[in-house]
Amino acid sequence: MKFAAIAAVLALALAQALVIGRVELTFDEAYYALWARWPQAGYLDHPPLVAWTIAASQALFGRGEFGVRALFWAMGASLPALTAWIGWRLFEDETTAAAAALIFVGAPLAAGAPLATPDTPLVFFWTLALAGLAEVWRGREGGWWLVGLAAGAAGLAKMTAGFLGLGVVLALAATPSLRGQWRRPGPWIAAALALAVLSPFLAWNATHGLATFLKQGGRLQARAFAPHYLAEFLGAQILLFNPLTAAAASYGAWRLRANPSEPVRLLLASLAPALAYFALHALHDRVQGNWPAPLYPALALLAARATRQMRWVAPMAAALGLALVAAAYWHLATARPTFGPSDPFLRIGGWRGLSGQVFAAAEARHAGFVLAQGYAATSLLTFYGPPSPPVAEFGEPERWTFRPPVALAGQGVAFGPPGFGAALARLYPEVKPLRTLRRRVGGVELEPYVLFTVRGN
Repeated sequence: MKFAAIAAVLALALAQALVIGRVELTFDEAYYALWARWPQAGYLDHPPLVAWTIAASQALFGRGEFGVRALFWAMGASLPALTAWIGWRLFEDETTAAAAALIFVGAPLAAGAPLATPDTPLVFFWTLALAGLAEVWRGREGGWWLVGLAAGAAGLAKMTAGFLGLGVVLALAATPSLRGQWRRPGPWIAAALALAVLSPFLAWNATHGLATFLKQGGRLQARAFAPHYLAEFLGAQILLFNPLTAAAASYGAWRLRANPSEPVRLLLASLAPALAYFALHALHDRVQGNWPAPLYPALALLAARATRQMRWVAPMAAALGLALVAAAYWHLATARPTFGPSDPFLRIGGWRGLSGQVFAAAEARHAGFVLAQGYAATSLLTFYGPPSPPVAEFGEPERWTFRPPVALAGQGVAFGPPGFGAALARLYPEVKPLRTLRRRVGGVELEPYVLFTVRGN
């Protein structure tokens, strides 16, 4: 099984490396790439590590799609091996370690690992912290340094990392051999290191009205009771983890539910706070499919342990997952086969050509700025367009405090969906529609946008 795991990990990494430079950025990636032009210690929507990583990646690999994603690909490609290492340290079983790597590769959610979003560094550093905790369980007190540094870095990636800290605390309580750690300096050193790593982000929020905390804290507000979201959450995670793995692991876990070993207790405890929150959140609102991503390494380890008597499960899961990922990557890179405008993959792409048309019109009219509706269009036009004229978003000024303001007086062009002209007329005395543009991907015409000229004082 070891050689099957190595082959599967390399196959996934190679497929990801081939596709990351061939697929246009998503709107979130383009937005974070804008952050990277003005690195700061914090931003409205998320902590700063995604922007810092993109800036470093572009410095090393260029400013194109590959340059934006390269370091994220490296982090994602290392996760199966890191998961296998944790399995070896916890269970001292080569079969369990290899199966965990195969199961992780077989999760369709792994297809998104090379995207330049906060999730990939979050998962990477969360898993490093779990590796440090495994070393502590093995009796190596120095593992606490890794726990602290990695937990702090995970917090710089995404605020979901707060559940990692709670999971570590619960793991100490649930694992008998670790309960005495509270009387030793290790956990306190880890907490101090995590706070030190997080301090730039905390200081930024202290001077910006706790902007990130208030933005993300809005998700905690309970809305009307809607338990159908819980069924949606469970169904989506079964699909994203791999239905074959989920079914076999559930069966194996039920058979082995009595007297779980210490490593199993440790892994379950590390998962419990985040899983409890996601289940509660799903009683009133949607849990996005990517939110539980940092839990997948621990879930893969538990699934590998639960199915160790069913050695066919991990290779079959990896084969199924790799086939699905390969089909998705091929479709994204080539837009073939064509399924028409309803194809969800067509949400990505077409902005390079659209941007060329928008900036050609801006240049022909000596526009001093481009005004776009929505942060998605603003970010994608900025990434795929020339440095000048600058692009600004219509509305949401709180999103753009990280960059110098764009002057919106004089002659400019505006870009937005049909109906955007009415909003522009409230801002500019002179608004004239130029033409309608359509985003195109693989020869398929998609949503329309209207280009306007605007003039104001």
